[in-house]
Amino acid sequence: MGRLSIESASPTTVYIDGREILAFGGCNYLGLAHHPRVHAALIDGLSRFGLTTTASRETTGNTLAHEALETELATFAGHEHAILSAEGYTANFMCCQALATPASATSNSGGIGIALVDAMSHRSIRNAASASGMQVMEFEHLNADSAAWLASRFGDQGVCIMTDSVFAADGAVAPLCELLAALPRALPPSRAMLLVDDCHGFCVLGRDGRGATDHHGLVELSPQGARTHDPRIVVTTTLAKGLGCYGGVVMGKAAFIRGVRERAWVYRSSTPVPPPIAEAARAAIGLLRTDPTLILNLRRNVAMVHESFARMNLPTPPAGVPIMTFALPSVERMRAMYERMYAAGVLAPLIDYPGGPTPLYFRIVVNAAHTPEHIARLIAAMQEALSATAHIGSLSDSTTRALVIT
Repeated sequence: MGRLSIESASPTTVYIDGREILAFGGCNYLGLAHHPRVHAALIDGLSRFGLTTTASRETTGNTLAHEALETELATFAGHEHAILSAEGYTANFMCCQALATPASATSNSGGIGIALVDAMSHRSIRNAASASGMQVMEFEHLNADSAAWLASRFGDQGVCIMTDSVFAADGAVAPLCELLAALPRALPPSRAMLLVDDCHGFCVLGRDGRGATDHHGLVELSPQGARTHDPRIVVTTTLAKGLGCYGGVVMGKAAFIRGVRERAWVYRSSTPVPPPIAEAARAAIGLLRTDPTLILNLRRNVAMVHESFARMNLPTPPAGVPIMTFALPSVERMRAMYERMYAAGVLAPLIDYPGGPTPLYFRIVVNAAHTPEHIARLIAAMQEALSATAHIGSLSDSTTRALVIT
């Protein structure tokens, strides 16, 4: 496909070379990057705070917008506290620096020494754990038994199991309950943790889009009525996908988040999310709380595409996941299919992004702003392109599944 030169965009279209193309890519799952209330909050924040703080939050770069957003994110997702990062990639670095560093020089427990990482996790997780000084070991993709075996062998060094919640390439959903159970019970929570990178689960899974831990039933009500997580769980996510804004966040128990603030130099030595974007993200969270049609429309659209893919013998991810990935038996056929759909005015991204099921694959994403008519047009274009390129390669169930499932 190559890098696109997009002139302008809406939640459902892009303009390239002056031509409007119906688009099914990216990660703007709720269409909030273009919502008028989100834009209005951004403009208001710009007039009050300027474009950027120009300084670390621990010097002169903190604002009420940052503090309010942290509180609202933590409350929405059911955590005691949250701390913002400059963007999603660095959220994992902040988290891992706090995990790997002892709480004090005299601590007898030390930091976590072993990172057990799902083999298909996002590169930021592995990079963050390695840069923080942890020894990185991979467990088999989506295999909690593999993680448990490693955790039992290396638990004396302190272990953190690390995984995406929803895998960006193929939409697979991590078995979070089983991974939490794989942690050694004999260790205190500070020495046995589960890090969940929820970049593609936040605003998609769970009640009102509250995320993957809510989806898996890992959020409980306290006796006081507050929503809470197991103390061994820490969640990182981005604000740049489902929320349609920019930045990242680490969420967990208050004591752990204090540790991030005190010991994560990626946080202490960087300029934070620009305050206008923090205000935009607050507006996006407000919309999630008050406008149930966002999640309902997304799930309606996902169900429609899943049903159509099943009829075409193409693989589908777990229910509710808007990421549809597949490959065809030959690169030539995939390129021909992509070009044919593009000529028909439909962008079905053909990508070679790291971590995919094959070196080249289609990654089609539906969002809440797509209409049933948009989806009908996508499916019609796919069916026509599959038929027109059949002479280049055959589309068989066994071949397709072999190329998609890792």
